[in-house]
Amino acid sequence: MSELQLQKLPLYGGLEDRREHLKNLLKVEQKLDIIIQAILRGSEGQEAALMLISQAILCIMHLKNCVGEKIIILLLARAAEKRIGRTLSVAFLQSIQNVVSTRILGTETWPKQWKVPLNEKGDSITIVSFSNKKTCLFIDNIDVLIDFVFSSPEDIDMRNIWRMMMQDYRDTMAIIGSRVNTVPMT
Repeated sequence: MSELQLQKLPLYGGLEDRREHLKNLLKVEQKLDIIIQAILRGSEGQEAALMLISQAILCIMHLKNCVGEKIIILLLARAAEKRIGRTLSVAFLQSIQNVVSTRILGTETWPKQWKVPLNEKGDSITIVSFSNKKTCLFIDNIDVLIDFVFSSPEDIDMRNIWRMMMQDYRDTMAIIGSRVNTVPMT
């Protein structure tokens, strides 16, 4: 009871309720003590905190790159699926490459050199591997490829689903990557 009084916690309620209140308060105090110790260490504590922040930034960049590459692969695979029963013709692959080179990664004036990643046989699409910057550029402009892949009138629903999904993904990445995350109070 004396610990409850020292912590200015209520003395009413059952034993388990009081014990739970005290445990929660002690956990908070322990966390605060760790933070105070880090601050008191001066530059050493600040360096440790900055190291944790830099690791978190790298994790976010890695997340964006891995998920972005996966989205690109899925869209390219979907484009190939639409051609089931037909081979991945040179013309089809060149069309995709042209869209990516001139409208996603480059421009008509300054096209980027990009080829659809194929397996050794050249009959199926394989893993895409980009730098983080190139993945972000691709994702920012992927609607052009979505429109190309789902250009048939019967594909309008799928095109809209992909476009909404990509907008949600970009919005989520913007929130995750923002420097200040605020949570509205309800």
